[in-house]
Amino acid sequence: MRRLLTHQPVRYLLVAGTTSVFYLGLVAAGLGLGLHYLVAIALAHAVAMTCAFPAYRSLVFESRGRWPSDLWRFVSVWSSGMVAGFVGTPFLVEVVGMQPFPAQVLAIAVIAVGSYLGHRFFSFRHRA
Repeated sequence: MRRLLTHQPVRYLLVAGTTSVFYLGLVAAGLGLGLHYLVAIALAHAVAMTCAFPAYRSLVFESRGRWPSDLWRFVSVWSSGMVAGFVGTPFLVEVVGMQPFPAQVLAIAVIAVGSYLGHRFFSFRHRA
């Protein structure tokens, strides 16, 4: 197990998976409270992002860069995924006819690969 954790993609899957479960729990809670699905998604993103940044920075990418610049780049990558979700989820709900929660699960699964690449090569990249 320890050897597996030396691989960045494995650490990303573990941390992003945990973050996604937390995020989806927040979305479900918002939907359960009767919020419109886009409002529930927006609030869940805001909360999950604050937890994801330190976890991605320290546990996944082991960044030693300046945290303010890491944060700015992280937010830009996270926001692009969020925008993709704000486009994809309504398409799946309004056009395809899916329920909001499964639509959001599908959207974040598709976005995950792009997010990893964005964080690896932009958010937490540092010159040697």
